Amino acid sequence: MKQRHLGKLVGNTGDPKNLMMILNSSFAARRGEFIRIRHRELEDEPEANVLGRIVSIHRSNVLYNSGLGSSVTELELLPGAQITGENLHAKLEVVGYKDPVTGQIRMPRRPLDPGANVETVDFQFLSSFYEFREDTGLHLGNLVGYDRGENIVPVYLDVPNLVTEHLAVLAMTGAGKSYTVGRIIERLVTLNNGTVVVFDPHGEYGKALAGGRIQFNEQNEVADPRDERVLPQIQKLLWRLTEAGAGIQAYTPQSSSFQAKYASANHELALQFDQFEMDDLSEILPGLTEPQERVLDVAIRYWRQQEKSPRDINQLRDLLSGDLQELRDWKELTEAEGRALNSRSAAVASIKLRRLLNDAQAFYSKALAAPTNIADMVGRRSDKRGRLVIIDLQGLSDNAKQVITALVSSEILKAASNKTNPIRPCFLVYEEGHTFAPSGQPAISLRIIKKVAGEGRKFGVGFAVISQRPSKLDADVTSQCNTIIAMRLKNPDDQRFILRVSDMFSKADIDELPSLSTGEALVTGRAIPAPLLVKVGAKALVHGGASPEVLEMWGHFDG
Repeated sequence: MKQRHLGKLVGNTGDPKNLMMILNSSFAARRGEFIRIRHRELEDEPEANVLGRIVSIHRSNVLYNSGLGSSVTELELLPGAQITGENLHAKLEVVGYKDPVTGQIRMPRRPLDPGANVETVDFQFLSSFYEFREDTGLHLGNLVGYDRGENIVPVYLDVPNLVTEHLAVLAMTGAGKSYTVGRIIERLVTLNNGTVVVFDPHGEYGKALAGGRIQFNEQNEVADPRDERVLPQIQKLLWRLTEAGAGIQAYTPQSSSFQAKYASANHELALQFDQFEMDDLSEILPGLTEPQERVLDVAIRYWRQQEKSPRDINQLRDLLSGDLQELRDWKELTEAEGRALNSRSAAVASIKLRRLLNDAQAFYSKALAAPTNIADMVGRRSDKRGRLVIIDLQGLSDNAKQVITALVSSEILKAASNKTNPIRPCFLVYEEGHTFAPSGQPAISLRIIKKVAGEGRKFGVGFAVISQRPSKLDADVTSQCNTIIAMRLKNPDDQRFILRVSDMFSKADIDELPSLSTGEALVTGRAIPAPLLVKVGAKALVHGGASPEVLEMWGHFDG
């Protein structure tokens, strides 16, 4: 394809994020288009093509200047005279150039030449510039403007960097963030044979296993030949993995409503209360006084010694609600601990424990066949079966959602750090992340998510946080995310938050977010060679995040 000359660089060319060009005509280019400029970084090096993007276009005409008022109508032009007064210039941002030795994308350190020609690029150039390793990459979608027909430019995310260095997906409601995450996780599980654990507060991801059977999306509009080829492969792999005891697995609280949703194909959560540390317990039972914590600590130690694992949590509750004589007779009790055994403190601790059990419905008792085994849930390192684990928390209170999320996340991190028999590397997905890691307010799950953010990488545990209100997310958690997928965002507070916690976005990037269409995403960070605007591709599984068909559901009044 022959390159077209669009215009020339003008003005100060020292800032690669703030270049200006004069356009040849009003039809020469459009906002968002890619361009290239010839540039020599060192005197003894050959010229390289510097890739850039048009971020804004200014067009004005002196004859239609509001400052002229009505005088423009009084102008009398001589016959044949042409007074255009057109002013056309565009603002550019440099993406970079490919180092001829390493192949890495680098930013020019020498200013580009004023007066240099600015030219179009074709899809072959972009495909060559954004080279991806398909064996370690995940196809997210295609470059906006190059996402249909013959001129498709695929965009891949680097899986190791994506999974171990954490991901944030930020967008307003209806922009397609959950759909985007759905495409990512189903490919991680099948094409990369990974383990993904989704904490699903609204049961959206659980729709993929509704009725106990895998629900595939039969209404896909597939515009990409790659997706036409790969989607059937993903479906086949999901079937095979699930039949092999992995694949899609749903874990739920102990409620008949979940049994109905999954046709009894779900696994009921039966967390072992005695395996948690006192730091965990003081958070999931907030408001305990020091005397209440001492009584609880003694009761748990006695319970652990007297009962064989797995231990029924109702036995602990009975200990606390009784007369405490059994504890007072314990030979290992110190004199100070004996004085601390206050019946009133024990009764209050028992009440709080009972509320937790009733609210979360996720702890082991002898009424259940077996406790939840985290290693079975996510798989041991020797297990070569990919799996999508959905922790369905639909209908629970925020407090119960946080408790279950905190305890499961804590157990996964603990199992991953086991040197003798570690679990598989896994990717934790926190949907509605502002519920689990809020800014400026207490949350039971916040401490463990911060711990995963800070320590998870060395144990093979990464996470993704998804939110429609980025400004309500804890800044420490978001700042640990080295890849960010930002979709349509119109709230100024959310836009300012992204700029504050991440240096990966420019002001021009943020200005573009309100105008993105559904399914379009600005992707930047460690998992991608340079910031790119991507049209997210189709996904294989049904996802429940779509808006309901309200008119169809309302129906017609026949009276």
